Amino acid sequence: MQATIEKCINELLDKLDNQTVDIEFDISPLLKRTSMNIILNCAFGINPNKNEKLTESFFRRCSQVFEFSIFQNTLSICSMLMPELNFVWVTCFKYVNIFRLWLCSHIPLMNRFIDTDPNTWLLYHVENVIKQRCLHGIEKIDLLQSMIDATDVVQKMSPSSTLSKYRLNLDELLNNIYLFMIGGYETTATTLDYLMYVLATHPKEQTHLQNELDKVYDDYEQLTKLEYLDCFIRETLRLYPIAPFIVNRQCNRECQIGQVKIAKGTNLAVDMFSIHYDEKLYGPVSPFQFYPERFLEKRHPLAWLPFGVGPRNCVGMRFAMLEIKLALA
Repeated sequence: MQATIEKCINELLDKLDNQTVDIEFDISPLLKRTSMNIILNCAFGINPNKNEKLTESFFRRCSQVFEFSIFQNTLSICSMLMPELNFVWVTCFKYVNIFRLWLCSHIPLMNRFIDTDPNTWLLYHVENVIKQRCLHGIEKIDLLQSMIDATDVVQKMSPSSTLSKYRLNLDELLNNIYLFMIGGYETTATTLDYLMYVLATHPKEQTHLQNELDKVYDDYEQLTKLEYLDCFIRETLRLYPIAPFIVNRQCNRECQIGQVKIAKGTNLAVDMFSIHYDEKLYGPVSPFQFYPERFLEKRHPLAWLPFGVGPRNCVGMRFAMLEIKLALA
């Protein structure tokens, strides 16, 4: 997987070499393309250079997931205002999108007038990829294959384990690979955007990082252990968390924190910015200052939350960190 990521990054470097040196350009689209290429290669074993049409479709649909949708946002507002009718809103959203997808699949002309929901389109095509592999016995070295194998092989664990006969079903396989694709595309590309900005605006730290990287060039084992590189990435994500409102939980019992009573079933969201910019947690150097060395000291385990925390944290955290480190190197 490391070799695949490096290949995609080298293609990015070739594109950057072809850019005119004296002219400004937006690097963000290139980073998004690279992020998508890595996901398609590592998750599905799809070579973007040999499947340009399919790659373009995945790229466009993944980008649309994060765009404004009148239909989806209207149902979201209805869900918040009338939560007792949640089942109605969810069912409406699901079947309207399935019908739109069916219509466009069977009547190609409708594609000009109806734009199907990107989530529905992606789930449909990811499911097709899975079914094609299972039907034709296609095996590749990628994440999808590892998950497909987990549906067929009983995991050999200790006899006393309650998970000894657990296998992934198709829905679990589909949803996990879908979340990996959506979560790993936009967030990683945006993180790289911020890293490019920080590198450009902090020349002293850039030089420090470059000197550290030069010492272990082409040594993957050492690259993952570089202290300042890890601190540099962590400090960037502290200042610019990619999904600051995604860490939330539902209270499963009535409880009280200080003077505040929290009812059972209440949804709680973590204020990530307040934590990341708290001087008590990140002092004595001002938390508003970019200072990677602050992560050389031991901090509270819940003080850094870009990937969430606990058993429901980001499943692709290690993959994302590997991708980011290789991109910077």
